[in-house]
Amino acid sequence: MARSPMLGARLRRLRKDRSLTQVKLAEILGISPSYLNMIEHNDRPLTVSLLLKLSDVLGVDLRDFTAGDEVRIKSDLEEAMSDPLFGGTRPSAAELDEFVTAVPDICRAFLRLYRSYRNSREDVEALTDKLASSPYLVASSHSVRTLLTSVRSFSEILLDNIDLAADERQQFLEIVVDGTEKLTTQVDELLRFITGENLEGLLDSRTPWEDVGDFWERNDNFFDDLDHRAETMRAEIGADAVALYPRLTELLETRFGVAVATEPAADGGPAHRLDADDTGAETLVLRDDLAPSSLRFALAREIGRRAAEGHIADLIDEAGLSAAAQPLAADFLAAYFAGAFLMPYDLFLDRAQAFRYDVERLAQTFGVSLEQACHRLATLRRPGQEGVRFHFLRIDRAGNVFKRFSGSGLPIPRFAGICPRWNVHAASGSPGSVDAQVLQLADGSAYLSVAFGQRRAGAGFNAPDGGFALALGCRIEDAGDLVYSAGLDLTRSETFLPVGVTCRLCERTDCGQRAHPTLIHGAERAPAAAAKPTPKAARK
Repeated sequence: MARSPMLGARLRRLRKDRSLTQVKLAEILGISPSYLNMIEHNDRPLTVSLLLKLSDVLGVDLRDFTAGDEVRIKSDLEEAMSDPLFGGTRPSAAELDEFVTAVPDICRAFLRLYRSYRNSREDVEALTDKLASSPYLVASSHSVRTLLTSVRSFSEILLDNIDLAADERQQFLEIVVDGTEKLTTQVDELLRFITGENLEGLLDSRTPWEDVGDFWERNDNFFDDLDHRAETMRAEIGADAVALYPRLTELLETRFGVAVATEPAADGGPAHRLDADDTGAETLVLRDDLAPSSLRFALAREIGRRAAEGHIADLIDEAGLSAAAQPLAADFLAAYFAGAFLMPYDLFLDRAQAFRYDVERLAQTFGVSLEQACHRLATLRRPGQEGVRFHFLRIDRAGNVFKRFSGSGLPIPRFAGICPRWNVHAASGSPGSVDAQVLQLADGSAYLSVAFGQRRAGAGFNAPDGGFALALGCRIEDAGDLVYSAGLDLTRSETFLPVGVTCRLCERTDCGQRAHPTLIHGAERAPAAAAKPTPKAARK
């Protein structure tokens, strides 16, 4: 078993929770107390046989010893601590392991606090830019200065000329009063602009999407009950991908009372919406330029929203999500149902393994988009029927991350830009391209990353280019299971591409694409041989 730096502290916490001494637990496990002490301090591995004995004797859930969530928390802490806000303070990897395992809830609270700080700082910057560039603010400021000047000028006339005739004094007083009333109105409008509804929510410390993203990661992007519900409903229909659209339409209308209609696409309009007339009758309206895979997905998602409504509500209640995040989470879970419906678990896993995880063949076989197939591959976590552990992300040309899931263990930054050496950046500008690359981090861990260049379906000739990229990948140990490893030498680390996670956490001092100095003390220059580019799979 590969040694995990977090299992020792987790075992120690389990022992203390059960009020067991080292001597007693060692006796239960059939090992010496000194050996148990070394395990708890990560000087010896926690073997499979010991894990099974813990499960049998103490009723320990083996899933408690999977480090997925804690690895993600540690990665987020490392990234947060690289902020210049903390100066030169940077805990060691061992200290972070101990901290994350011993007090995970405090770590999550710290990350929420740091995320609030980052969001607030970004909000202040956005507010500053908004105020500085607003035409209304410029005009309003000029109006306020003009009115102030007028009121002051006529007030000085009244002050300096005490011998004014009564009618003249009254005239000047009326001008001053009128000017102050206009000034008051202008200032009130200005304050409404600065603090009004158009800025409401701008200073929220946490976005709903972050809540949903954490919910997704905490559940390892796997919801088995939703999978089974979707599989059961798909078995009832029994249609292949080609015949699925009319069957889905029929199911939505007959079982759930929702009609389906299409309408011409409008610039900036939603891909689909749910309308209701005065009688309460509902219609799912789909844009007519959607790809067939998107049409089927939209129908399956609406079916999932209704067929699994109670279970989805239970999952959201258990998650303790914010009010703003709850409808987003419901959409996400309905989309999960749709993916499981269109790509039933057993059949999809069987085809994925048979095709060696060829995403394009899977998309063609199941009548789904490339993105839908990638996302589904990242959900194959059923105990005893697991697929390869994948990381998955989607970025646009500006590097904004819209989806992220670090299932393979590859740290995907949350608070800073992704390393520019990752192949997903180049793919965003090359729709239709497929590029395979082996990324190696400074700690020696390596990952196969496959980047797919995409263009938003349905975009016309004059439409803005909606180019984006997907990245799907796994640990180098699993790379041989993927068709994309063909032509890559997975045994020679000198052919891997040296990368980082984000600049401030990267100790590679010879990188010509560095945007920020590293905060890692004692970073050494990597040997020149390590900078050689990795061989690449055929570009399409």
